[in-house]
Amino acid sequence: MLSQRQRWALLGGALALSLLLAVWPDGGDKGSRAVVEVEPRRHASAKPQEQAPVLLAMSIDTLQRGASGEGEDKEVKNIFAHQSWFVPPPPPKPAPPAPPPLPFSYLGKVIDGNQVTVFVTQGDRNLALKTGDVVDGVYRVDTIAPPMMTFTFLPLSMQQSLEIGGAN
Repeated sequence: MLSQRQRWALLGGALALSLLLAVWPDGGDKGSRAVVEVEPRRHASAKPQEQAPVLLAMSIDTLQRGASGEGEDKEVKNIFAHQSWFVPPPPPKPAPPAPPPLPFSYLGKVIDGNQVTVFVTQGDRNLALKTGDVVDGVYRVDTIAPPMMTFTFLPLSMQQSLEIGGAN
């Protein structure tokens, strides 16, 4: 067995040798070098003794990174970026078109037998309406049955009602 002094001398020598080998192959260059052993392809007819491996020495600093050349800016993708599998729901469907509020105000009515005439105002106009009348090509009077009068808004073919009160 080795004495403690001999062990320390052996470890110190191994340390000095490893430091010497780590610094010596650089030859004072700032770039690091790598030695790559490349074996040529062997054909089926070639014998292993005929071909010797080829050693290549190259500087790692001269190698290009990826597919981009020097001077090109390559976007670096963050592989640890937050990723969510949440799929947002589709946007709500737009509301179906609705007719504007009725522009008529009830004034009164006259019942003559089976014929009912309703008096309404539209803005500053006074109108006398009967079943089947069309106002400005926009509203058609469908039915007059007290207490309701039904109009059809022609651009959308939608019905609207106006309260006209009960029969007198």
